[in-house]
Amino acid sequence: MRVKTDARRKAITDSAWQVFKENGFERTTMSEISDRVGGSKATLYSYFKSKEELFTAALQQAMASRSDEAFEHLTGAGDLRERLIAFGRGYLEARLTPDMVGVERALMTEAERSGLGDVFRAQAIVPHWRRLAAAFEQEMAAGRLRRAAPYTVALHYRGLVEADILERRLHGDTTITAGQIDAAVKDGVEAFLRAYAP
Repeated sequence: MRVKTDARRKAITDSAWQVFKENGFERTTMSEISDRVGGSKATLYSYFKSKEELFTAALQQAMASRSDEAFEHLTGAGDLRERLIAFGRGYLEARLTPDMVGVERALMTEAERSGLGDVFRAQAIVPHWRRLAAAFEQEMAAGRLRRAAPYTVALHYRGLVEADILERRLHGDTTITAGQIDAAVKDGVEAFLRAYAP
C-alpha cells in the first residue's frame, strides 16, 4: 500500500510540475492539476493541503536529481579545488536552466502575496545549503578547510560562484556562455579558497 501511495504522490508531483512550468504558479489551479493527473481534487488535497505545498514538493522532486549529481562531485575523492569547481559548475548550470529561472521569477512575484517564498525557503533552499554546510564541515574536520561556521561558509561559497551570472540571467540575459560560467566558478572557487583554505 505504501509503495502505491508513494508512486501516486510522485505521479502527482510530476504532472503538477509540468503544469506549473506551462502556466506559472499564479495561473495554475488545483483543478487543472487534478485534470492532468486524472482523478478528483479531493484526492489531490489528500496528498497536498495547498497549491503552495504541491508546488514546493514538485520543485523539490525536479531539483533532487540535479542536486544529488552535483553533490557527488563535491563529496568524491580528489583535489578539493577541482571538486569545488565541478560542484559549482553543476550548481550554476542547474540554476540557469529555463525551468529554474522561471521558478525564481515566480517566487519573486509571489513573495509578498503568499507564503510560498517562506515555505519554499524552509523546505527546499535551507536544506540544500545545510547539506553543503555539512560537506564543508567534513572538509574542515579533514583539515582541508579552516574552521568556521559551516552554514556561513556555504553561503559565501554560493555568492562567490554565482558572481553576477545568476543575476544577469534573472534580468533576461540569454547570452551567458559555458565559458563565462566556467570562468565565474573558477574565480569564485579561488576567492573561496583564499578565504577558507587552512
